[in-house]
Amino acid sequence: MSTQPSLIGDLEGAIQNGSDEKRLNALRKITDLFLCSSNRLSEDQVALFDGVIGQLIKRVEDRALVELSERLAAIENSPIEVIKRLANDDQIAIAGPVLSQSARLATTDLVDIANSKSQEHLLAISCRR
Repeated sequence: MSTQPSLIGDLEGAIQNGSDEKRLNALRKITDLFLCSSNRLSEDQVALFDGVIGQLIKRVEDRALVELSERLAAIENSPIEVIKRLANDDQIAIAGPVLSQSARLATTDLVDIANSKSQEHLLAISCRR
C-alpha cells in the first residue's frame, strides 16, 4: 500500500519538474509495474499505462527510449501509442526492437514507416515473423 502513493507522488514530480534521472526512474518503475501485470490487464488498463508512459517519454533521453523499446517490444499487449511512437523514431536503436517484434503494430503502421523511414527501418520490419 505504501508504494502506491509514493509511486504516484514520484510520477507527478518527475513529469512536472523532475530531473532527467527522476523521469528515467519513474519511467522504469511504471514500466516494471506494467510488465509485472501485463498478462492480467484489460485494454482500458493498458490504455492508462499508455497515457502515463506517453507523458514520460516526451521528456526522457534517447537511452531511456532504447531501453523502453527493448523491454516492450515482445509484450503482446504493450501500450499501443507508445509502441507507435517508438516505431516511428528516426533512430533505429529506438525503433528497431518494436519494428521487428511488436505485434501491436498494424500493417498500415508498418507500410507508413516503410515509406518514410530509413533502410535500417525496412530491415527491422523484414525481420518480423
